Amino acid sequence: MFRLSIVAFAAVLCGQISAGATTYEPVTFDELVTRADVIFVGEVTDVRPFPLDTPDGTIVKTRVIFRVSDPISGTTNILEVLDFFGGEWGDLGMAIEGMPEFSVGDRRVVFASRGRSINPIVGFTQGLLQISRDSGGVDRVFTLGGVPLGQPESIGIRSLLVPAAPVAAMRLSEFRDRIGRALAETQR
Repeated sequence: MFRLSIVAFAAVLCGQISAGATTYEPVTFDELVTRADVIFVGEVTDVRPFPLDTPDGTIVKTRVIFRVSDPISGTTNILEVLDFFGGEWGDLGMAIEGMPEFSVGDRRVVFASRGRSINPIVGFTQGLLQISRDSGGVDRVFTLGGVPLGQPESIGIRSLLVPAAPVAAMRLSEFRDRIGRALAETQR
């Protein structure tokens, strides 16, 4: 019962729960770049839930630590730490459906906001992209759902969930260059 009421409380905080699923407005590539306080390429080195006492009781958050391999914007740190609502601590478990999950070793492109929130990723999950190395040793970019990212302009388009035709995932180096150009445009 306690676990269910905490999830309901989290849903109210989120303000985005509808029919049992987390929904969010699509965010374009340009919006990811302009809304993010920090953009980097990194590898998850630690995932650790922790309790947090609040005036309304104890909640659980999960701290994810990334080793930054490419500090694209907003950071010069070797490590970046992001906290997410939810996790399990002892017999207390909290979750919001659709919250990104992490495992040590995950390689990601991260667009995040430093402001207080239940999820620092811009666009809830849209600002978190997977990196996978192909058989030729080339790093390629995929959505969090595993859909190949053919071009940055496809971010935020709902049809990206089910591509009409096979799409080759773009190279991480090309995606990184596109982020750099978009950042330069925002500074003009």
